[in-house]
Amino acid sequence: MPETEDHQGKSRLSFAACMLVAFYLLGSTLYALLNFDHYASATPQFLRYVLVPGLLGMGILAIALFARPRWTRPVGIYGVSLLAGLFLFEGFLTARQLSVHFTMLGRLDEDQRAMLSHEDDFIRGFTLRRLNILAGVDGLPETMLAGFPGSTTLLCTPPGQVITYKADRYGFNNPNTVYDAPIDVMLLGDSFVEGFCLKPGDDLASQLRRRGPNTVSMGIRGNGPLIELATLGRYGPLLRPRNVVMAFFEGNDWENLEYSLKQPWLRAALRPNARFGAPSGATETVDKARAILERIDEDEVTMADLVAQKSFLRNFAALQMTGTSLGLLYPKISGDIPEFRQTLRRAREIAESWGGCFSLMYIPRIDRYVGLFPSDAAFDDLRAKVLDAAALEGIDVIDLSPVLRNHPTPAQMYAPDAHFSRAGAMLAAETIARALEAGQSLRKSRGCAAETPSARIFTQAGHLESGR
Repeated sequence: MPETEDHQGKSRLSFAACMLVAFYLLGSTLYALLNFDHYASATPQFLRYVLVPGLLGMGILAIALFARPRWTRPVGIYGVSLLAGLFLFEGFLTARQLSVHFTMLGRLDEDQRAMLSHEDDFIRGFTLRRLNILAGVDGLPETMLAGFPGSTTLLCTPPGQVITYKADRYGFNNPNTVYDAPIDVMLLGDSFVEGFCLKPGDDLASQLRRRGPNTVSMGIRGNGPLIELATLGRYGPLLRPRNVVMAFFEGNDWENLEYSLKQPWLRAALRPNARFGAPSGATETVDKARAILERIDEDEVTMADLVAQKSFLRNFAALQMTGTSLGLLYPKISGDIPEFRQTLRRAREIAESWGGCFSLMYIPRIDRYVGLFPSDAAFDDLRAKVLDAAALEGIDVIDLSPVLRNHPTPAQMYAPDAHFSRAGAMLAAETIARALEAGQSLRKSRGCAAETPSARIFTQAGHLESGR
């Protein structure tokens, strides 16, 4: 009798172990199906998030319900062991990345506070969209489109360091001397253009200036295409750069555009007669934003703040870092946003209004270049949307995806925080410089303001592909 009870107990444990693994796999499949447009409407994502885990989950469920104990026992043991091992590995990767997360959020320890104690005008990093929403902006002319002029702005806080920059006269990461001469290149973008966690002189604009073109960076973390269009509309006619390069980051710029379109004061930038306002017109908003930041900065970033983020727990449950290390983390599928093409058209028209040239730079995610299995196909749907929109508007594209793919160690072009490393910023600067040089020679006979019959895709230094 005791042997029978022991046997039944083991059978129940085997059944429970199989059901646990099956429910996890089927739960992942159900989540993907409930969010079909984002995780199942394209072939790579359907295979990764629906078909494979669904078949595995159904198979293990069938074993749990109908197989004999001699089958359920090993399947349950091996399944739970594998799942537990994956979560332990995810926990290890998450713990290792905590310092990176705090670095990105600008958490300061006592030593770092002491390093900044001599700064009279110091602010932490920020996003313009959030500050404008908190300040209650309701019109484009008073929208804050730059940082805080003359302030020491915190980029990140690696252990034992604080990386900052002194904002220029408009609030961007440039020396004020850049405005003493005609501007050859205006860079629009987010943290990749701002120079996130790169020491002064290592950022993209500084690297490009070192190669000759007088370059001004107008990037702020969290920016997206619509804010960048508004920035061009406000500062472009003032500076009249010969070349305008808008950086598009594969990781979040499509979502940033989607969110920005919900803000009427940003959507107004798409209008042909949009009033972008002057830098001085946003003074009141800047003052409100500074007061808001001072209140926010009174509280230090804690572990609880990090865990409280919905994405943190969701990503942990989805084994995000483990999937990335295997090359099996696929991005959300990007829906169609017709306004992106409008954004490019308006940006090109604004640049051409003073005879300037407009081009787009495509920055891929580091996820393409890490992991055991190739994953480019899962990312190329968005890339195709972006390149096709540029081609339809006759806009040249500086595509960094193949440039990095052809590099011997593409992952080393990124820092641990997934932004450009110093070497990555250098490679991007070289690619931009040569692409602009090639483009200028091709357009010399007709000028940038002329109709562009076909777009060109610059993929490597000196290499030119035909338009899409």
